[in-house]
Amino acid sequence: MKLLAHDIDSHEMIPGHLLEEAFGDAGRIMGKLFEAADRLRPDPSATNMHQPAISGDTKDVDPADIWKVKGPTAPSAIDLSRRVEVLDVMGIDRQLVFPTTAIAALMVGGMTDLGYEQRWGGDVSMLEGMSRPEFSKKFLQAYNDWAIKNASLAGGRIRSVGMVPTSQNADEMIATAERLVNAGVRAVYLQADEPPGGASPAHTGLDPMWRLFESNDVAVTLHIGTEFFFIDPRWSLADAFQELFQSPEIPNTTIQMFSTVHMAVDNYLSTLVLGGVFERFPRLRLGLLEVGAHWIAPAAQRMDMYVDVFPGSFAARLPMKPSEYIARNVRISPFNFEPIDRYIQNDPSLVDIYCYSTDYPHVEGTKDSMANMLAKVKPLGEDVTEKFFRTNAEWLLP
Repeated sequence: MKLLAHDIDSHEMIPGHLLEEAFGDAGRIMGKLFEAADRLRPDPSATNMHQPAISGDTKDVDPADIWKVKGPTAPSAIDLSRRVEVLDVMGIDRQLVFPTTAIAALMVGGMTDLGYEQRWGGDVSMLEGMSRPEFSKKFLQAYNDWAIKNASLAGGRIRSVGMVPTSQNADEMIATAERLVNAGVRAVYLQADEPPGGASPAHTGLDPMWRLFESNDVAVTLHIGTEFFFIDPRWSLADAFQELFQSPEIPNTTIQMFSTVHMAVDNYLSTLVLGGVFERFPRLRLGLLEVGAHWIAPAAQRMDMYVDVFPGSFAARLPMKPSEYIARNVRISPFNFEPIDRYIQNDPSLVDIYCYSTDYPHVEGTKDSMANMLAKVKPLGEDVTEKFFRTNAEWLLP
């Protein structure tokens, strides 16, 4: 079957020494942080963000290796104007483009001192007198300026994701959201680690933000990167977890952190569903990215169960079951090593939530993700295959 896929998770991947050109002073400082992380745990792989020998976005788009090349040298990792050629070669129609460095900067500003020491080495001298949260805010402002410039490229095929960082002040979050939406940004990244506006995501004080996203068909996303604030990093303080793994978004991480990466997003989703947000905003579009998909069917079953256990609760009085809101409003992308065929077979009622993603040019996307995932879903039939690769994702890429 010939089919143009949609891709709900890809990235820019500008290396550290070129960040100043894109993001100004904040980018220059972030480049020094990537250099410090590389000194802490040298990363010899092509995905290292500290590669000063890279001169620019110069690699040819070659069909023979486009699925294999990863990291800042990959075509269009630095220059998004080249991304449309990459999509054409890959057979992809529309694509969400998430940040790489802005997620890392968000992490720098929000993690504990221990967490910062574990991942970045503890040195703050490169922040030039700013606190970590002050630096994070400065970088995110610069990133959102960049995202606005790249909000919708190639006639909307390429859509850069803006960031709405958590604030204790809901009005501040709403103002950031308004700036992005009014400038044409069509998808936003929210943090899943801390209560937005100092309250539950289901609090009516955030309804203006949900209404803004719904009325403008802006996709809301929860993506890997900030969930490590949700779980105390001391849970990974053990001899068994001293083997560290490298990822552009989460340098120097452990298997324990990856195994719990979904928990903050699970919690956030539960509050949205049980708090009635999808009932108040039935066309609110939510995407869950790079946190695996193994957990979402059990989460839906768990919520359905507790609605039955607590028939007097607010959630029990809603007209739909939690699993039905999830099927209608939520989309999720599995890691490419997950058995997506088994997930769909085990719970066919959620077939509409699963979507394909490349994670290009990050290494987690693996070297032949489209062929790999096609081999899993094709035996389930043409309808399921088309849903997974294209039509399900249209909810996030209208």
